Amino acid sequence: MKTKAVLIILFLIIIITLGYYFTMKNKADSVLKNKIKTASIDYFEKYQSTNDSTSTYVITLDMLRNANNQGENYDLSGLEKCSKHSTLSRITIDYNNGQPKKVEVELKC
Repeated sequence: MKTKAVLIILFLIIIITLGYYFTMKNKADSVLKNKIKTASIDYFEKYQSTNDSTSTYVITLDMLRNANNQGENYDLSGLEKCSKHSTLSRITIDYNNGQPKKVEVELKC
């Protein structure tokens, strides 16, 4: 009977630990996604033309890093281990006012 109680307690500890881990991981991913989203919108407003025929732009982490190397100041901390080409934002613009209307962030670290 004691063995069964110990196993139940261990099982509960494992479940709680895993729940905490995945909650913290999702929170960290959200912080990184917000960083790449903010940097991508700033980059878009500086460098992309709103007169092109396409309405979707892709801004990669590599593009943002290159801009930082040229003197820009995008906050990319925490994204050091992320893939330079797979970490990206897709920005869809509204041609009525030339401003981004939807930003999707794809994060693969």
